Amino acid sequence: MGTVRSGTSLLYTLLNQHPEIGLMFELDAWDFPEPLQNLRFSGNWLERQEFYNNALSRHRLILGHSVRGLEKARTPDDLYRIFSEGKGASFWGEKSPFYGVRLRKLAQRYPNCSIILLWRDPVETYRSIVQAGQSCRFFRRPGMFSRLVRHNEQIAQQAGELRRAGVRIHPITYGALIDQTEEVCRETCQFLGVAFAPGMLDLADADFSSIYNGAHHEHLRRGIVTRSPTASRPLPAATVARLERFRSRWDRLNADLFGWQTVPAPVRRPEPAFVERCFYNIAGAVFCGGDNMKRSLFEFLPLPWLRTYRQTKAWFLAGRPQPETEAVSFTRQFRTHWITIIASYALLAGTVAADWLSGPAISMGPFYLMPPGILALIVSRRWGTVAAILAAVVRSLFEAWAPTHANVGIVLWNALMRFIVLQFVVLLAARVRCELGATEVKKSEAPVPSDPAAKLAAAAKKSTRSLKTC
Repeated sequence: MGTVRSGTSLLYTLLNQHPEIGLMFELDAWDFPEPLQNLRFSGNWLERQEFYNNALSRHRLILGHSVRGLEKARTPDDLYRIFSEGKGASFWGEKSPFYGVRLRKLAQRYPNCSIILLWRDPVETYRSIVQAGQSCRFFRRPGMFSRLVRHNEQIAQQAGELRRAGVRIHPITYGALIDQTEEVCRETCQFLGVAFAPGMLDLADADFSSIYNGAHHEHLRRGIVTRSPTASRPLPAATVARLERFRSRWDRLNADLFGWQTVPAPVRRPEPAFVERCFYNIAGAVFCGGDNMKRSLFEFLPLPWLRTYRQTKAWFLAGRPQPETEAVSFTRQFRTHWITIIASYALLAGTVAADWLSGPAISMGPFYLMPPGILALIVSRRWGTVAAILAAVVRSLFEAWAPTHANVGIVLWNALMRFIVLQFVVLLAARVRCELGATEVKKSEAPVPSDPAAKLAAAAKKSTRSLKTC
């Protein structure tokens, strides 16, 4: 166990090369709110587990997303055993970077368990998170810094408690895993009570089928034990300083228990102040709480709802990364599309004036939708969002200035509801623009016939189509 981007996937691959060890890759079955654990196993949890992260098909336990053959698997323990037996292994378990905050619960559930903890310099870890975020939306989620702080804090605290309680914990540092791979593997095998297998060090023929596809795992799939390449963009100095302060604290907490010392004491930064620790721990708890809520919805909402949500989300996000126009500055976009922008805001101003003069008896709702939608469809999503905010705020001000003087809370609520509706139109129009742009790219990249006769036929067909259009 360790945090995300700390090298746990590499350690998992090395250990799974051993014939007596059968670990599952991020089943994340126990990364779930504890009060709801007992409810989930009474339903179709296997089907939902597969829908959530394709865990069963990634481990070749099922084919075609059908859970036939696993009818006797009632709990994650059954899946662990089935997977390990299929490999002929005697040791089963799971690798997950999300269990660091659940060490106590796991130790209670598995009193005789063996826990392997992997520690990586938090500066390196966060740099790897930022780099992975360039190709994977998961690592671009808000609050990744706070999540990292919370996970490391919880690992230091809970691992310390378990170590003092006699739970078997084996610590590994990322640097040792990379630079002294054989020694680390030998020590880990000794900890687990199995003989060292030299084949663990040979990743040329390793099985990566259970590991998620993605650019952030391409370095591992090369089959070479080496450090990941450094991120192209350096971290901000303030972020590095903040991480170094937390690193000093975690070095001190971990040194007493495991002897970890990332940085020599004389050059360490001062530890973070109490207020800073509280802020990031609370923020991390809030973000992790949101993750728990989302995980619960995936377990208990009707599957048709979840499938529709995922398909809709995939459709909206299929156009990302956004076209180059989304990365262009507002000034440059205005120079290119100034006629559209001025016309859209003129339409919005006219709608506001007509709405003000006509009063609440006549609705102008559809006209408020047009400026944000036009801007998102022709210029960019950002221009559409600005128009949506402006339209929602201006229309809500009418209620504040009305003779009835609506409550401030009601005005703010209505403004938020209007913005949500307008922003939905913006996202829909922006997605249509991406679809149209992709269609134009496909047309421009269509192969040109090399045969002269084929060229003439294509030209004639085009001319005929043009005449029909006219």
